[in-house]
Amino acid sequence: MKYASVSVKFPVELDTEIERFLDETGIYTNKSEFIKEACRSHLRELNDDTAITALRLEQLLAQAEQSHQSDADIDDELTALGEKVDADDLERAIEEAREETATQVYGSDS
Repeated sequence: MKYASVSVKFPVELDTEIERFLDETGIYTNKSEFIKEACRSHLRELNDDTAITALRLEQLLAQAEQSHQSDADIDDELTALGEKVDADDLERAIEEAREETATQVYGSDS
């Protein structure tokens, strides 16, 4: 496996907290391993997020409007994205977006 070298800057307090965690638990052998796993975990979490799926759907629809992709291909991609969406999560995301919009427009919760 090939590895990329990445430089990360974060507050000294966070570095100290990570070092303390590593020393206390011994779960990870070094900071690099800890950060690599944290990035993987966060990426998995983001890929499962309903809002990210909605964003991808929005981008796909925008691309479809400008491309010569067949309707069947577009339908296949939409179906695949739709299968990743949890209906309850989507409903909560829509409700939160409505509340946020109402707050922005009317200046208070509706």
